[in-house]
Amino acid sequence: MVKAQSKKLWVGSFFALVMVLQGCGAPSAEHAKVELVDPDSPGAQLLQEYCSDCHAPPPPSTHLADEWDNVVYRMQERRRMKAYSMMDEEQLAVLMSYLKQYAKKGKS
Repeated sequence: MVKAQSKKLWVGSFFALVMVLQGCGAPSAEHAKVELVDPDSPGAQLLQEYCSDCHAPPPPSTHLADEWDNVVYRMQERRRMKAYSMMDEEQLAVLMSYLKQYAKKGKS
Protein backbone atom coordinates (compact mmCIF):
# COMPACT_ATOMS: atom_id res chain seq x y z
CA MET A 1 0.00 0.00 0.00
CA VAL A 2 2.75 2.44 0.99
CA LYS A 3 4.79 1.43 -2.06
CA ALA A 4 1.84 2.17 -4.40
CA GLN A 5 1.27 5.58 -2.79
CA SER A 6 4.97 6.36 -3.05
CA LYS A 7 4.97 5.47 -6.74
CA LYS A 8 1.88 7.65 -7.36
CA LEU A 9 3.54 10.54 -5.54
CA TRP A 10 6.73 10.14 -7.58
CA VAL A 11 4.83 9.97 -10.89
CA GLY A 12 2.71 13.00 -9.95
CA SER A 13 5.81 14.97 -8.93
CA PHE A 14 7.55 14.05 -12.16
CA PHE A 15 4.67 15.31 -14.31
CA ALA A 16 4.41 18.50 -12.24
CA LEU A 17 8.14 19.11 -12.79
CA VAL A 18 7.79 18.54 -16.53
CA MET A 19 4.95 21.05 -16.71
CA VAL A 20 6.97 23.67 -14.80
CA LEU A 21 10.05 23.15 -16.96
CA GLN A 22 8.02 23.56 -20.15
CA GLY A 23 7.41 27.15 -19.14
CA CYS A 24 11.14 27.79 -18.67
CA GLY A 25 12.25 27.09 -22.23
CA ALA A 26 12.87 29.52 -25.06
CA PRO A 27 9.78 31.19 -26.48
CA SER A 28 8.11 29.25 -29.25
CA ALA A 29 7.96 30.72 -32.73
CA GLU A 30 4.20 31.22 -32.27
CA HIS A 31 4.76 33.05 -29.01
CA ALA A 32 7.40 35.29 -30.51
CA LYS A 33 5.28 36.31 -33.52
CA VAL A 34 2.72 39.05 -33.01
CA GLU A 35 1.02 41.36 -35.43
CA LEU A 36 2.87 44.65 -35.44
CA VAL A 37 1.94 47.93 -37.06
CA ASP A 38 3.86 48.39 -40.34
CA PRO A 39 5.51 44.96 -39.91
CA ASP A 40 7.95 45.35 -42.80
CA SER A 41 9.45 48.58 -41.45
CA PRO A 42 12.98 48.51 -40.03
CA GLY A 43 11.66 49.41 -36.56
CA ALA A 44 9.18 46.54 -36.51
CA GLN A 45 11.87 44.16 -37.75
CA LEU A 46 14.19 45.21 -34.90
CA LEU A 47 11.39 44.84 -32.37
CA GLN A 48 10.64 41.34 -33.64
CA GLU A 49 14.30 40.32 -33.81
CA TYR A 50 15.47 41.53 -30.41
CA CYS A 51 12.38 41.26 -28.20
CA SER A 52 11.45 37.76 -29.27
CA ASP A 53 14.59 36.36 -27.65
CA CYS A 54 12.72 36.52 -24.33
CA HIS A 55 9.06 37.26 -25.01
CA ALA A 56 6.54 38.25 -27.62
CA PRO A 57 7.30 41.79 -28.82
CA PRO A 58 4.82 44.25 -27.35
CA PRO A 59 2.78 46.34 -29.77
CA PRO A 60 3.99 49.97 -29.75
CA SER A 61 0.58 51.00 -28.37
CA THR A 62 1.41 49.20 -25.12
CA HIS A 63 3.09 52.38 -23.80
CA LEU A 64 2.94 56.13 -24.24
CA ALA A 65 5.71 57.65 -26.35
CA ASP A 66 7.51 59.13 -23.34
CA GLU A 67 7.50 55.75 -21.56
CA TRP A 68 9.34 53.83 -24.26
CA ASP A 69 12.81 55.22 -23.41
CA ASN A 70 12.74 53.63 -19.95
CA VAL A 71 11.24 50.38 -21.21
CA VAL A 72 13.85 49.94 -23.95
CA TYR A 73 16.69 50.90 -21.59
CA ARG A 74 15.49 48.32 -19.05
CA MET A 75 15.24 45.62 -21.73
CA GLN A 76 18.72 46.46 -23.05
CA GLU A 77 20.08 45.99 -19.51
CA ARG A 78 18.39 42.60 -19.27
CA ARG A 79 19.90 41.62 -22.62
CA ARG A 80 23.32 42.68 -21.34
CA MET A 81 22.90 40.60 -18.14
CA LYS A 82 21.95 37.53 -20.21
CA ALA A 83 24.88 38.13 -22.60
CA TYR A 84 22.52 38.56 -25.58
CA SER A 85 23.56 40.66 -28.53
CA MET A 86 22.92 44.37 -28.05
CA MET A 87 21.46 46.94 -30.43
CA ASP A 88 23.85 49.65 -31.53
CA GLU A 89 22.95 53.35 -31.32
CA GLU A 90 21.61 53.47 -34.88
CA GLN A 91 19.37 50.46 -34.31
CA LEU A 92 18.13 51.93 -31.03
CA ALA A 93 17.25 55.19 -32.80
CA VAL A 94 15.28 53.31 -35.49
CA LEU A 95 13.48 51.22 -32.87
CA MET A 96 12.64 54.24 -30.70
CA SER A 97 11.32 56.16 -33.70
CA TYR A 98 9.04 53.24 -34.59
CA LEU A 99 7.81 52.74 -31.02
CA LYS A 100 7.08 56.43 -30.48
CA GLN A 101 5.39 56.86 -33.86
CA TYR A 102 2.83 54.16 -33.04
CA ALA A 103 2.73 54.61 -29.24
CA LYS A 104 -0.44 54.86 -27.22
CA LYS A 105 -1.88 58.37 -27.41
CA GLY A 106 -2.30 60.40 -24.25
CA LYS A 107 -0.27 61.81 -21.38
CA SER A 108 1.55 59.95 -18.67
